[in-house]
Amino acid sequence: MSNCLLAIDTTSARCSAAILLDTKVHTRSSDRERQAAQLILPMIEDLMTSVDSSLAELVGIAVAAGPGSFTGIRIGIGVAQGLGLSLSIPVLALSNLAIMAMTAIAESGCDNVMVSMKARDSEVYFASYRGSASAGVILLGQEQVCRPANLQSLSAADSGSHNWCVAGDGWDQKDEILRALQLDTEHVQFGQSQPAVELNLGELCKLAKLRFQLGEGVAAEQLIPNYVKEQLDYSRLG
Repeated sequence: MSNCLLAIDTTSARCSAAILLDTKVHTRSSDRERQAAQLILPMIEDLMTSVDSSLAELVGIAVAAGPGSFTGIRIGIGVAQGLGLSLSIPVLALSNLAIMAMTAIAESGCDNVMVSMKARDSEVYFASYRGSASAGVILLGQEQVCRPANLQSLSAADSGSHNWCVAGDGWDQKDEILRALQLDTEHVQFGQSQPAVELNLGELCKLAKLRFQLGEGVAAEQLIPNYVKEQLDYSRLG
């Protein structure tokens, strides 16, 4: 997929948008928190004007689909659906956890990433990823949300003797997480501190471009939020 892609994040405290035009990323971010409903559309319009493009030139729209703020997720999904429908272009929902894994790989050079993000009631959102040249990152197992002690351990093939780096703000219970995953600390690189839960727009665009190239874009009416808990419940029913 070439030329003009729009990426939207309304799940973070400050909403943001980016245009990937050929190989260059152009961004806008709000300086006000929790104002996505009022700011995201004017922000997109301003961004398009700044790169001397119009919405009609977009070939795809990617949106950070969660996990995260319920209201923020719904705003982003709604905007992406509305624009996708009006422009008749494919849209793509990307997991926040996958975007964070992309950022960790870019910053650390480590190919294996575990993302832990604080949820409610002492739970964490958790997922493990491996870097991929064609897909950006590949999910190992499934995304989870539960108390750290209840996390499903990695398969022997996925854990092995690999070294891991971590991302997210949910590592204050790292001992419980590693115990549940059956991993030793010697294989995990924690660094000095864990990054806050803010999405890197450049990596969001990079992941979007790769996934569009793989044909993962869908019609706007098929776009759905990434509510990890609901997906887990549905998989158990199946």
